[in-house]
Amino acid sequence: MIFFVLTLFPQMVADALRCSVLKRAADAGRIDIRCVDIRDFAANPRKQVDDAPYGGGAGMLMTPGPVCAACEYAKSSAGADASVLYLSPQGKRYQQSVAEEFSKRKALILLCGHYEGIDQRALDEIGAEEISLGDFILTGGEIAAMAVIDSVARLLPGVLGKDESYLNESFSDGLLEYPQYTRPPVFRERAVPDVLLSGHHKNIAMWRRRQSLLKTVRERPDLLASARLTQEETAYTGASKGAYIMKGIITVLGGDQVGIIAKVCLYLSDKGINILDISQTIVQGYFHMMMIVDISGNHRFEDLVVELLGLGEAIGVQIKLQHEDIFNSMHRI
Repeated sequence: MIFFVLTLFPQMVADALRCSVLKRAADAGRIDIRCVDIRDFAANPRKQVDDAPYGGGAGMLMTPGPVCAACEYAKSSAGADASVLYLSPQGKRYQQSVAEEFSKRKALILLCGHYEGIDQRALDEIGAEEISLGDFILTGGEIAAMAVIDSVARLLPGVLGKDESYLNESFSDGLLEYPQYTRPPVFRERAVPDVLLSGHHKNIAMWRRRQSLLKTVRERPDLLASARLTQEETAYTGASKGAYIMKGIITVLGGDQVGIIAKVCLYLSDKGINILDISQTIVQGYFHMMMIVDISGNHRFEDLVVELLGLGEAIGVQIKLQHEDIFNSMHRI
């Protein structure tokens, strides 16, 4: 795939894209990034490409002549039907689905504005499609263009090591990505979730899916409306009602003593965690308690696991917290 970047600062773009994954992709011939200096198409001896706006106002505008000429030059190589993308805060919001659509094209022409923008006649003449990374302003379109190139290139066959490298990432299935962990298994008293160390692939996949759902509900609930969810997942997140409950199972096991229930309940109260159900038994001096709790508040699950383990050690019992779905899966007959 060929990317043409029309810019006043070609070196800025070229240098940034000569490293890491994009460099390897370019070396392998999977992508071709060509920077076109708009100043080269200025007709005046000083290579001036900006002028004051008609009607007054602050700043300068890029003049239409060099922009159109640079675009025509790019189209002579990319093809007359190649799309021209103008990076602008006024454009259509760029998102993963747009990147996926762009990745199916043979070439893209990315136009980087500068100063106060580009003469509207140039944009109309070249049929530019305006693309925005978000509701913020940059000094130029170069950084936005590099973001588009990176997001599109990594979807091309062979650019990443495995298709799974992007298929499981945020937005690829309409949801945010689940949290990830690597060695060591315990870092500053923060442990990797037990399920990830279990080797049980089905439970791991289930945990990751649930974590992805919950993170999306917390951080980007707007994504749920278009996400591909099963009926069970929709019920789990409560997407149709705009609310959800993430349930955890707390088990307490150890020698019976006064105050176990009170200390666990006090901890949960301090954390603002609601107890949904509770049962406890004592058999020949051994205490066993199970709680179903609402852990859908702003708490990191891993932190709760570590803190409850610590509480159990202080009391002299074993306290374990598991996600409801993992608990059910492990105890299903």
